[in-house]
Amino acid sequence: MIAYTVSMPEPHTHLYHVEMVVDAVSVPCLDLVLPAWTPGSYMIRDYARHIQEFVAHGPDGAEVPWRKTAKDTWQVDSGLVSQVVARYKVYANELTVRTSHLDSSHGYFNPTNLCMYVPGRTNEPLAITVAVPEGWRVSTALEPDGRGSSAFIATDYDELMDSPFECGTQRVLTFTVDEVPHEIVIWGRGNEDEARLITDTRRIVEVQRDMFAGLPYPHYSFILHLTDGRGGGLEHRNSVTNMVDRWTFRPERSYERYLSLTSHELFHVWNVKRLRPAPLGPFDYRSENYTRLLWFVEGVTSYYDELLLVRAGLMLPERYLEKLADEILNLQSQPGRHLQSLEQSSFDTWVKYYRPDENSANTSISYYLKGTLVCLLLDMEIRRRTNNSRSLDDVLRELYVRYPISGPGFPEDGGVLAVVEAVAGTQDGFFHDFFARYIAGTAEIDYTSALAAVGLELRWGYRQPGADCAIPAWLGLKLKRQGERTLVAAVRADGPAYAAGVYAEDELLALDGWRVDEERLNARLAERTPGDLVYLSLFRGDALIEVCVVLDEAPYDSLIIAPVAAPDAAQQRAYHDWLT
Repeated sequence: MIAYTVSMPEPHTHLYHVEMVVDAVSVPCLDLVLPAWTPGSYMIRDYARHIQEFVAHGPDGAEVPWRKTAKDTWQVDSGLVSQVVARYKVYANELTVRTSHLDSSHGYFNPTNLCMYVPGRTNEPLAITVAVPEGWRVSTALEPDGRGSSAFIATDYDELMDSPFECGTQRVLTFTVDEVPHEIVIWGRGNEDEARLITDTRRIVEVQRDMFAGLPYPHYSFILHLTDGRGGGLEHRNSVTNMVDRWTFRPERSYERYLSLTSHELFHVWNVKRLRPAPLGPFDYRSENYTRLLWFVEGVTSYYDELLLVRAGLMLPERYLEKLADEILNLQSQPGRHLQSLEQSSFDTWVKYYRPDENSANTSISYYLKGTLVCLLLDMEIRRRTNNSRSLDDVLRELYVRYPISGPGFPEDGGVLAVVEAVAGTQDGFFHDFFARYIAGTAEIDYTSALAAVGLELRWGYRQPGADCAIPAWLGLKLKRQGERTLVAAVRADGPAYAAGVYAEDELLALDGWRVDEERLNARLAERTPGDLVYLSLFRGDALIEVCVVLDEAPYDSLIIAPVAAPDAAQQRAYHDWLT
């Protein structure tokens, strides 16, 4: 068996002390490897850089030689010994949902950051004991192994990696759904209402249980970090870590962020943790695990996170439509939608999504965002073709039955399409073309036809009309402040400033010889019309330059999704069934 002990004798040092005991050693050289990434966060992060003071011993306590053979691999000369005991420390001072953090207030860790593995032995049961300072407690979704409140068992290495730990004086709120225990483990304080947290979180669990006709776990932990301005969420098999600003819970528009994040990460219990693309498990923890299906993993989940809040009575339909309109506007503001498909975005996440730069919007799209909107189209088309008797809900349920957690996952090519066609009862090639256009390709999304299925229409417009006509003038720049300076943060590839040769990081000084900052620039542009010629004074490095720009028509920046004037009976029924 392989057993770990994680201790934190001096939390202020940010150092976890780890002991790894490997029994039944049968090789002369034993490799110990630390993961380079955390499942659910698809980027190589090289956690091995935080390892220090590694030593190895035999069963008699004598030190045995070791060497580094790769950035993430410690090779121990085990010789003829049957047991190797490795000890090392891990520096943990990065507070995110995918990393580990230790200070005097708490210890949070993802085992991917701390626990090495033995190649070839990742299917064995594992034991882990967590030693905490006096007065601290341990919260995790792993099963206790009967040796005390801080000792746990994992069926294999994947389960251990999928079980974060919160240690400290955290508050623990509890509730049950269908007699299944749930807990909300809270580190930090803010303007939260504990009773409301329990009530609303339970309702989210209930509506998702209803969609899938049951809960697939024996118990579930919501680890909730209340921080100063940080955010994020990371799903796990029987738990989640969510991080929100401590003042998120009021007013209502802000509280939506907690509800949406909770709904999103819980939905992953089904979509990705149990129903998964074939490449996403068992994992290769050393290198990239490529898939073209993250649009499904995250896009479907993002589509349902707020839709299910409406069905749960936690968000008004009108508010949901406002947020849906914002998502459409967001995607339409990204020129990269013409260049990168959902499949490409999914595949390239390892080098693109988590490393955005000033040109990202021009060359790429988010598989979360576009995935959401393509799933909306898919749902609407299934409803239309089945006279509202079937929907994307049924696709999820059928996939969940066909591809259980114990199986190999659904195939990269054709797995989702086959179930969509089966649910919709059609083999006419429509959905094959749909996948080719919107998922493998970069065709512009037809929102109008999709939303007509539920009796809705899109009303495009401008927040501030132009000076002499309804269409305002536009430069296509995004600005940022740096001290007293106004810098160009990004230049849209479909805008006039890009065509004229304005660069990101140029310092904006003046328009037509008059000093401007962002506010003054917007005021001056509001006085102009498309086709006007303007001169921008810029510092590029230390050189003063002037760029002539012909203003263009601004793209729409306002969208309202509203009911059509006279929805027919089918549209009314479809709208009701979609949202309730």
